[in-house]
Amino acid sequence: MKPYDVGILFVHGIQGSPKQFRYLIEKVPPSVYVQSLTLPGHGATVKEFQKSDRAQWLSAVRKACSEMSRQCEDIIFVGHSMGCLLGLQIEQETQTFSAMMLICCPFFLRPTSRYFCNSLMANRTKGKTDDPYVKAAWAANGVTAKRGIAYLFCAHPYFELLRLIRSIKKQGALQLPEKTVFCYSKRDEIVGEKNHRYARERLGATVEVFEQCGHNYFTDTAKVKINKILMDMIKALS
Repeated sequence: MKPYDVGILFVHGIQGSPKQFRYLIEKVPPSVYVQSLTLPGHGATVKEFQKSDRAQWLSAVRKACSEMSRQCEDIIFVGHSMGCLLGLQIEQETQTFSAMMLICCPFFLRPTSRYFCNSLMANRTKGKTDDPYVKAAWAANGVTAKRGIAYLFCAHPYFELLRLIRSIKKQGALQLPEKTVFCYSKRDEIVGEKNHRYARERLGATVEVFEQCGHNYFTDTAKVKINKILMDMIKALS
């Protein structure tokens, strides 16, 4: 008998941080085991971020899954952006997860002018703005730099992200737990509607789309709905 019936593994996206899941983690019942990863190269400086790659990221998630498998009967995976892809790759290898909630999963990237503007303003204002999208972009950032221009020299991790996307899509029809929900934002600055259709039509998955939300910004209404999806998964497995 394992100590916990249910555990949840949270994995953030590229240049992100565990802070993105705070609104979910604070609602998780104390009887549920929680692990929120900080991926290699994150929670550190641009210099460390530049050295990170998908092999390191996948290794960190595999290690966390191995540890949680010894503690929990069932594991729910919650990912944001690139974190979703890492979870999907692990699931193809080991069928570890009993449920998955994948937020802004990027099978296709479509950077918009809003993405570049929000990123620029986030670095310029350091989040001290009334624009909720810019504020959320700054709050989600898990890589520090003395000067904003330093982020322009972080090409290597982003090329690794593109390779990860290509690798996932080459596998075709992905194996997903029965309880899998993709959550997308109507106003996502980088993950467009093509992703909604891919998850729904190609993968046959349940897809929820939230209005007035971005890649990092979620309205209070959306947060309540996303939290309910997670709570329903916990109840189904408890």
